[in-house]
Amino acid sequence: MSEPLNIRGAVDLSALAPAKEQERMKAQTTNENGEQVIPGPFVRDVTMESVQSFLELSLHVPLVVVFTSPRSEGSLALAKTLESQILSRGGAIGLGLVDADSSPEIAQAFQVQAVPTTLAVLGGNPVPLFQGTMDDADVAKALDSVLQAAEQLSVHGRLDGDEDGSLPEPELPPHVKEANEALSAGDFDKAHAAYSKALKENPGDEVAKVELARVELLQRVQGYDVQSIMSTAKDADLTDVDLHLQASDIEVAASRPESAFGRLLAVIRATSGDDREKARERIVALFNIVGVHDPLVTEVRKQLASALM
Repeated sequence: MSEPLNIRGAVDLSALAPAKEQERMKAQTTNENGEQVIPGPFVRDVTMESVQSFLELSLHVPLVVVFTSPRSEGSLALAKTLESQILSRGGAIGLGLVDADSSPEIAQAFQVQAVPTTLAVLGGNPVPLFQGTMDDADVAKALDSVLQAAEQLSVHGRLDGDEDGSLPEPELPPHVKEANEALSAGDFDKAHAAYSKALKENPGDEVAKVELARVELLQRVQGYDVQSIMSTAKDADLTDVDLHLQASDIEVAASRPESAFGRLLAVIRATSGDDREKARERIVALFNIVGVHDPLVTEVRKQLASALM
């Protein structure tokens, strides 16, 4: 199968549940036989309102999505074939139906050029499956390949077919609930206190550590004059460390981590002593926010090590 499509910015992959929440969800939905059973229909329509929850579901159940159009009889026929094949598999795979005419934003996000186009969605990532129509035998082979890939990724939950069912909310620890409520209300100070308390009680809580870093970023950016900072930083000397730290915060908050990391690496190379240490501390803090296992972070860590020599 092909590499996952890059849909950063169109659909928010960063909004997917952290690994620990995924594990909590898995524990909630695993029965006494060790099977993970997720409430929900085998086949569902996917719209802009539901595409994020569809991606979230793919963390637990292998999914297929087909893009159709009322103007394409072939796409409608393929959708029926897929639906029949999916239903026969009893929830081992879920199917999402997207009308590319009424939801062009989704088609654009998934880089769909023509209908019908069919993709697998595994672990939050869309993966091209095939374009155009296929006969029943080839469709069956394609679905078998999705199940094989899902097994390798340890995504092997099963849908129960409940038309009104949906992925349950994970049972969150009290401090996470408190912090989430505070963030929803825009109370960053209260959220900061909740995550700080969680870390005091359990210094090994990696989720709380990451979320605390995110809250601290929001607290900093909230007080920035964004336009003025970015305009000034464009031509500012690299020794103006505080200005570039602020600019890097803004860039990460705006989903531009590449720019932020490039900026901070340049500052580290151009400075020494306390100034260099301030930049180093900030880039490490931003690593946690972007994700310590993100390929970008892995590469920048290598550059950071070289810059510090």
